[in-house]
Amino acid sequence: MKRCSRCILPNTIPNIQFDANGVCNHCIEFERNSKPFNFDAEERVKRFVEIINEVKAKSLKKGSKYDVLVPVSGGRDSSYVAWELAVEYKMRVVCINYANPYSSEQAIKNIETLVKAINAKLIRFSYPHRVHERSFAANLKAWSKKPDLGTLGLICLACKPMYMEFYKAAHKEKIDLIVDGANIFEVTTFKMEAQGGAGTKSLLSLKTFSKVFSKAAKNLEYIKFCNILPAIRTFLSLNGTTPFLKSRYPNIIKLGYFYFFPYNEMEINETLRNIGWKKADDNNSPWRFDCEVDSIKNYIYQRTISATEKDDLFSKYIREGIMTREQAFKRLNEGEVNSEIVDKILGAIGLKSAQLDEACAKLKGNK
Repeated sequence: MKRCSRCILPNTIPNIQFDANGVCNHCIEFERNSKPFNFDAEERVKRFVEIINEVKAKSLKKGSKYDVLVPVSGGRDSSYVAWELAVEYKMRVVCINYANPYSSEQAIKNIETLVKAINAKLIRFSYPHRVHERSFAANLKAWSKKPDLGTLGLICLACKPMYMEFYKAAHKEKIDLIVDGANIFEVTTFKMEAQGGAGTKSLLSLKTFSKVFSKAAKNLEYIKFCNILPAIRTFLSLNGTTPFLKSRYPNIIKLGYFYFFPYNEMEINETLRNIGWKKADDNNSPWRFDCEVDSIKNYIYQRTISATEKDDLFSKYIREGIMTREQAFKRLNEGEVNSEIVDKILGAIGLKSAQLDEACAKLKGNK
């Protein structure tokens, strides 16, 4: 396997190209367009603090009990954001968690640890009639019959409308600010391109929706009743920045914490260790272990493009100077998938690993 001489992306990534020096087109584009996340850190932090102070003053004036709503999954980034807002910025925090049926046990424990540490109110919600489980099962089986990287994200369709609930909860609690752990580096380039976007440039667009929809429409197995409402709600609320949410809740501001602050992984890890936060023992990575469906996706990525989202994430870190290439190589084992998690999830929906392997082989052969 050949890897970029500057980052660690392998030659198995779709649409990757290398110049005479072995540098991939992703690194070349990064240099050509300057750094996509190149910002004046001091100015952005200053602006964030201004917003925080304005919100706190407004909350106090109207007698609100809380200042900010923070979606938490039990994963690393969201936990850190809640801690920072509560401890460093003295905000009255409400943590909200979607009771994902595929949450890891450690993620649930981390949420309990976090809310106690920062004395936050916790709101948990779930969807009725096992819609998440039914949608996930239907869509993974549909994908297995007609595999395509562009439609793989549909297995997570049922949890995508979470921001609809976040805004509802904020409105009910008279909170005008939602801050999440969104991170521009986590937008996996090869996944976005497969869905019709262009890496981080087109995370949410009509082009992306139309391309994914057109691909899904060619596979009648996706046309299930359990997918109708999640699809509509996803279109209306994905990532919390849609026109619908802005018009429905005009007074609520939604911010991504790491769009204002440089990402410092070492600081985040150290802070969370001090409050008892832990990664799951059955997962090599401290990133995205909170939902076990991530193991299914990485299992598929490994067998189709011989890489995972960790390769993409670490490559972005290298370009940004957050991590060296040598450090990234030492951490490639974080992309390894625990087959026991995969077998557990597949067994719960009546799908065998051999069927999934056959679908992966079919997709790999068609690339």
